[in-house]
Amino acid sequence: MPLLVKVRSFLRNLFLSRRVEADLDQEVHSHLEMLTEENIRAGMAPDEAQRAAQIELNGVEQVKEQVREERLGNWLHSVVSDCRYGLRQLRKNPGATAVMVFTLALAIGAAAAIFSVVYGVLLRPLPYTDSNRIMAVFEVNSQGRRSHLADPNFDDFRDQSRSFQAIAKYNDYVVSVSGASQPSRTMVAHVSPDFLKIFGIQPLLGRDFTADDAKKGAGRTVLASYGY
Repeated sequence: MPLLVKVRSFLRNLFLSRRVEADLDQEVHSHLEMLTEENIRAGMAPDEAQRAAQIELNGVEQVKEQVREERLGNWLHSVVSDCRYGLRQLRKNPGATAVMVFTLALAIGAAAAIFSVVYGVLLRPLPYTDSNRIMAVFEVNSQGRRSHLADPNFDDFRDQSRSFQAIAKYNDYVVSVSGASQPSRTMVAHVSPDFLKIFGIQPLLGRDFTADDAKKGAGRTVLASYGY
């Protein structure tokens, strides 16, 4: 069936449902009358001919229901009818309606909040290039506790590994920062020189860490985040 014909049939079934039903009723009864006339010409009595025609047709209402199920847009019409019926029932009992609407709103709000947390923590990708390839490596002691790699172990891991493009270590914690109008608590981290390389980012101002910054006796080097 061409697309234009499908669209026209869908719109007609949706917006001219009464006319479509009248046409369907007329068509089914016309077919029933035709079968009855054929039975009468075959020698049956009128009542017997009509009964035989109905049996052959498998019932007028059954045929109409089969046609409705195959009709384009029938499902949408059924949904609209169900919604109208539901609204009529809700209008009859406003108290129960208010309770149900309030309960539904709470459920939707709770579901949205839970999904937001799950998406932010588990589903949303990190805002870095190839974030799915970034991995965290830890040591596990004999008690099953996880900890950062010790410095000698990290050096061996970095020098001998051939599976990673870059390897860096970090240790983050909260400290008090003074010198402004009042001290503030903020998150800081000690990192190795390749830390920013792993995430594929560069400082907006200044320079990145270098290998010389990690040498013993080197001056302290700090990068502050844009938000800070």
